[in-house]
Amino acid sequence: MNRTTTRAGLLLAAAAMMAVSGCGGAKEADDPGKAGTSLAAEQPEPMGKYKEPVAIKIGFYNPGDVKWPEGSGDTLTDNRYTRLIEDKLNIKIEHAFEVPQSGYEEKVSLLISSNDVPDFLFVSEGQFKILAESDMLEDMTKPYRDYASPLLKEVISGFGPEFLKKVTYDGKMLGIPSTVPAHDNDGVVWIRNDWLRNVNIELKPSITVDDLEKVARAFISQDPDKNGKADTFGLQSTSSFVTSTMGYNSLDQVFTAYKAFPKIWTKDASGKIVYGSTQPEMKQALGKLRDWYASGLLDKEFGTIKPDQFAKDISAGKAGISLGYTWAPMKALADSVKNDKNAEWGAYMLVASDGKLHARQPNPMGRIMVVKKGAKHPEAILKLINLFAELDNNKASTPGPYADSPGTNWTVRPIQATFRTKNTVLDRFQRFQDAAAGKLKRDQLPPSDVGIYDNYLKGMDALKASPQDWAYVLYQFHGGQIPLSPNVTEVYSQFYGITKTMELKWANLAKLENEAFIRIIVGDKPVDYFDTFVSEWKRQGGDEITKEIEKEAERLK
Repeated sequence: MNRTTTRAGLLLAAAAMMAVSGCGGAKEADDPGKAGTSLAAEQPEPMGKYKEPVAIKIGFYNPGDVKWPEGSGDTLTDNRYTRLIEDKLNIKIEHAFEVPQSGYEEKVSLLISSNDVPDFLFVSEGQFKILAESDMLEDMTKPYRDYASPLLKEVISGFGPEFLKKVTYDGKMLGIPSTVPAHDNDGVVWIRNDWLRNVNIELKPSITVDDLEKVARAFISQDPDKNGKADTFGLQSTSSFVTSTMGYNSLDQVFTAYKAFPKIWTKDASGKIVYGSTQPEMKQALGKLRDWYASGLLDKEFGTIKPDQFAKDISAGKAGISLGYTWAPMKALADSVKNDKNAEWGAYMLVASDGKLHARQPNPMGRIMVVKKGAKHPEAILKLINLFAELDNNKASTPGPYADSPGTNWTVRPIQATFRTKNTVLDRFQRFQDAAAGKLKRDQLPPSDVGIYDNYLKGMDALKASPQDWAYVLYQFHGGQIPLSPNVTEVYSQFYGITKTMELKWANLAKLENEAFIRIIVGDKPVDYFDTFVSEWKRQGGDEITKEIEKEAERLK
């Protein structure tokens, strides 16, 4: 394939954007099973074991520090997952490349621009679009029809017809979309309960912006750690203080408490698609954050702290509020109990004036598995995905390779994406609540849940000797209560993708937005500067992009 300078430039532009890249040029297929390439002469068996070993090379990112079971000797290329795959399918996994997780997107972009992609690869929607338009991908229509398991087809169809539309070009299904279930990133305000007792504050499970302000003020001024020093913080954040869903120690939950939905496309009162960052509710939220910054409740360094330093003061016992995910304990809180056995964290829900948590949901489409055109055994990847769909959805008959080691992160597996039903996360949270209440017996839990439940029974104080196990139980049993609340409302973006104008102008618009918000918060500009930002955003391409999105949203209905 000939690659032009224009295409390479487009790739770099797409790769630099927020993780909202899409497939604007996709053509809808009438039936994803009517076309496709022929496969080897074997009888299609979605979980059939090959008679002879089949090796596949797949792109891989190194998840970093991995907690393997003690004495296991497992590695990223030889572990319980890889051995399960060989045992069940006779497929041997080889890493086509291995890079740090933070460098994966860049590595894939470079391989695409040099026309040197491996046979099997997870890509973003923007990268998928370039590969599809460049005719670099294998037609997976027939392999999907013949080899995708009933469960996998159920998973993908459960997210609506737009899933297949987004990976279909000229009537051909060119990728297998992974899925992100609802409520995987719902916001939780994690607060140190031991500090609350020290400052004589009691909170209900649902708190307001005023409650959060009261706690932050007390944590700064009333010596919550009782060390006799004024060395504790109120609210903190990082340079990534606002995202499209939720970030570690971001201020996202403050925005949604005002029913403001930055960085996603929503609908106004008239039903028209609008960009959430330009709506009046954003101005209110920015005004509150400006007041907090001026009074010292919001750390003066919030805009300069690097995202990977979000937990430094929490770990050191100098901060007692962490704004983040249900699963934030795994990275944000574990070190706090490692360093202070008295640390006790509680999960709270920051609600809007209507008493609801308006939880922005992530793009339900995760990375897309693609197969290089001409690759051998394209059906092999579907067999692998079928197996991991069983694992991802906690099927009772499916083994949990690391059920006895909850701290072993799932990203060590060769398929570094999930294929879960929309309600997989909620279903698991509910199982744990039912087990804790005695409504579900231990032997009724899937194998992957048993070890976590056993840890829960040990009690939170006993688990502090193993901070990661403590964090996982806190996440599942305490953080998991919040998405189950009837007061949680799902908020999805009206569009996840890139339009033609976005390819050219979105980077500048995003910079305009971020700079305007931070200048308002730190007092460099008045709150009314928000109106100037909105006018400039529209003039510099926002209005044009909105029209393109309206058209694309209509097409994907």
